[in-house]
This record gives sequence, C-alpha cells and structure tokens, in this order.
Amino acid sequence: MLKATPNLHNEQLRLRPFVVGDAADYFEMVHDPQVAVNAGFTPANSLVEAEYLLSRQLKLPEVYAIELSQSAKVIGSVGLYERMNAQGEPAPQQMDLGYMLTATAWGQGYMTAAVHLIINYAFEDLHLRRLTASCLAPNTASKLILEHAGFRQYDQVTHPAYAQFGAGQTELFFELLPVNGDETNATR
Repeated sequence: MLKATPNLHNEQLRLRPFVVGDAADYFEMVHDPQVAVNAGFTPANSLVEAEYLLSRQLKLPEVYAIELSQSAKVIGSVGLYERMNAQGEPAPQQMDLGYMLTATAWGQGYMTAAVHLIINYAFEDLHLRRLTASCLAPNTASKLILEHAGFRQYDQVTHPAYAQFGAGQTELFFELLPVNGDETNATR
C-alpha cells in the first residue's frame, strides 16, 4: 500500500514512494559510477543488484522516487533519513537529506525543485526543526543545490585514504533550520 505524499509535486515532477516496478529506471541511475560515487555506494553491476538496492529504499518511509510528470519516468531519489546525535541516538525532530539523480537529468533544475519540495514537506508536514546534508567538496553541483535551498555549511572533514566513502576527499556538512527556527534547539 502506498502512503500519501501530500504536496510533493510541481508541474515538472512528482515525488512518490518507490515501487518494485521502478527497477529498470533505478538501475539506469545506480549503475552509473558518477552517480554512485557521489551518493556513497558502489555502482550496481546488474539489474539484480539494482533490485536489491531498490528493495532497501522501499523500506525507508521518507525516501521518494523523483518522477517526471509527463513521462512517469523515474529520474532520481530524494529523501529524509534518520539522523543520529553525538550519543548515537536518533536526534529528535531532525533528519538528513539525501538525493541522487540520473546523469542524463543533470543541469535541468530537477534536483533543485525536488529538494525544495522535500524541505517544505519536512518543515510544514513533519514539523522538523533541523535538516542536515553533506556532499564531497568536488561535487560543486550538489553544493550549489544545498546553498540555493538555504543550507549553510557548518563543518567539514577530510576522510582518510582507506575510508569506504570519499577516501582522501573532504566532505562538507550543511544544515537548514525552519524560517523561524531557533539555533539553540539544533543538536549537533
């Protein structure tokens, strides 16, 4: 059963829960090394591997397929993931923003639009008090998406050469508070 996703659409795209039938479009996205490396996973080598990755997405309640309104083609993923505090416990009223977009859709404003939709949902419907996100420093497009959405950088870390994600690269950390959010309530 699909859950309701109110107000998660505009004239170009719609955010909706993933379904098993999205496997072919999902494979197109997750087999591309450019997409996978920036999103922090190893590219899928087969449709079976993509189906496994998709099955994991299906279990996450706030992760959505980015679907083009006119063609119903899935071109990406955007979602809110559980955020942990410094003590390793779920941070109340905070989530991490994550996203990826098939390379053929880059540079067309789709992810910027999807991020704005999910931010509105996070603050207006879920009543979150803080969103966080990160990207590798060389991923200029992702950094610009976050900055255009109002995120501000609050930290960075350079990963060791043996790290599974971003080996030897600098990861930038961003946060966004609601318009009338109180900085003192944000838990880092």
